[in-house]
Amino acid sequence: MATMTIRHGFWGRLLVAVLLLLLLLTAGVVPSAAREPAPEDAVKAAMLYNFVQFVRWPAGVMPPEQELVLGILGRDPLQEWLRDLASTGNRTGSLKTVQIDSLQELRAQRHKLQVLYIGRTAQQDLKVILSTLDGAPVLTVSDDELFVKQGGMMNFVRQNSRIRFDLNLDAAARGQLKISSRLYGLARLIVKDGVTQEGR
Repeated sequence: MATMTIRHGFWGRLLVAVLLLLLLLTAGVVPSAAREPAPEDAVKAAMLYNFVQFVRWPAGVMPPEQELVLGILGRDPLQEWLRDLASTGNRTGSLKTVQIDSLQELRAQRHKLQVLYIGRTAQQDLKVILSTLDGAPVLTVSDDELFVKQGGMMNFVRQNSRIRFDLNLDAAARGQLKISSRLYGLARLIVKDGVTQEGR
C-alpha cells in the first residue's frame, strides 16, 4: 500500500512530539521567553504538514517518488504558509502545492490530488466541493469549525488560546484513507460511526 505514514520508531515519535510541541506553544505552556509565538496560520500549516505523515492512501494513489500533491481551493492567509513549507521539503518525501481556482478545475484535477485545503473564500461552496470529492482518496481540510460535522475530514479550531484539530473518520473511510490512531489523543473531536466524541 502506498503510504506517507512514518513507520514506528524514531521518526514516528518525533513527528508526534512536533505536533504536541505546537499545541503546547499555542497553549502558552512553553514560556514565551523561549520563543516568539508563531502566527496562527503558520502553526496550522505546520500541523497539517506533519499530520499527513500519519495518513495512508490506497495502493496506486501515491506516485513512486512519494510526492504528495496538496490542492488549495479558495484564498486565505494559510495558503502562503503551506506553499512555504512545501518549498522546503522534508525527509519523508516532497509536497507540491497547486492552486485550484474553480469547481470546474477541481473536477478536472481531483484524481491528481492527495490533499485539498479549502480556503475561506471557497467555504460557501462546501456542499458541492465535498460532493465532487465523495469517495475520492483526497484528504479534505479546512479551518471552518463545523467542517468535520458537514462531511469534511479534518478542520482546525481555536480552543481558548490553542490551535486544535477535529477528525471525521467516517469521511476518511469513505475516501479509503486510514488515519493513524496515534493522532486520536491530539484531536479535540472525532466523528466515528456517526457519533461525535472527544479525542482520547
